Amino acid sequence: MQEIDLVPAISQVSLITPDQTTLRNILLATDFSEYSTRALSYALGIASRYKSQLYLFHCVDPAPYNLVEPGAVQTACDDARRELEQLALDLRYEGKADNIEIKVVVETGDFGAILAGVIKDLNLGLIVVGTHGRTGWRKAILGSVAEIVMDQASCPVLSVGPSADRTRTQEFGPENILLAIKACGPSQLAESYAFSLASKYGARLTVVDVLQNQSGRVLAKVSQLEWSEPERKNSILKEGSTKPEQLPSKIGTESDVILQVADQSAADLIVLAMPAGHKIASRFVSTSSYQVLCGAPCPVLSLHSLLGREQ
Repeated sequence: MQEIDLVPAISQVSLITPDQTTLRNILLATDFSEYSTRALSYALGIASRYKSQLYLFHCVDPAPYNLVEPGAVQTACDDARRELEQLALDLRYEGKADNIEIKVVVETGDFGAILAGVIKDLNLGLIVVGTHGRTGWRKAILGSVAEIVMDQASCPVLSVGPSADRTRTQEFGPENILLAIKACGPSQLAESYAFSLASKYGARLTVVDVLQNQSGRVLAKVSQLEWSEPERKNSILKEGSTKPEQLPSKIGTESDVILQVADQSAADLIVLAMPAGHKIASRFVSTSSYQVLCGAPCPVLSLHSLLGREQ
């Protein structure tokens, strides 16, 4: 077990423009599973809040059809498009997408190979993807599509796991947001998104800043901030009078710290800053980021620290 020190937070009052972060185009990567259905609810909520265009996207991998009749791939694409178009119609009929423009996109090929082109062509500001089930987070798997998206996407990614099933959060947004800044250094983009979401939803914001993670010793700083609006034109982020209770002196890894604070702050959303070019997993090692994504009790918005695209 690693030893964790918490140092008192020194939080400055910040003036943030509520609409500083925009999300013009959002993509839901769906495989028509129950995981994608959960993710769709969150994609709709964010698209409505930010007045974004929503793309329902499915990729047909032609490899399994190599030994089947030549037209099988096209048939699979046509079937996927019909299903997505019917889904869009159903959402409008049920009143879940009244103010959202929804478009359907179906592509053929290796998902990892075409992802960059899709992001560029659609000028995406966010990808939403569902993750697979788990039986204890240390045995969790994200699923191949989710891993590809989070490793290769040049835009922020919202991953929604099976435990993220609170209807109120899906419809009305988070009440408690956790910004997790790892020992990789600050991420202005992650901070910008966390502040924007806290402002948009009137949510409480907790910040856990992992300052050091060396030689089996984790040093972390925890702050709790709340939005107040004394005037309509301004939103001010102020340090709250209450903070999460102190963590035990020995708790585990960097991911343990983040997940512990998420539990203590009743987080509805985790905003996770990651190093530029960081891979969440390899064949042999699950990184701290992977463990947070799998073990989170709520959706996780992951952002690489040097994402330079304007959303």
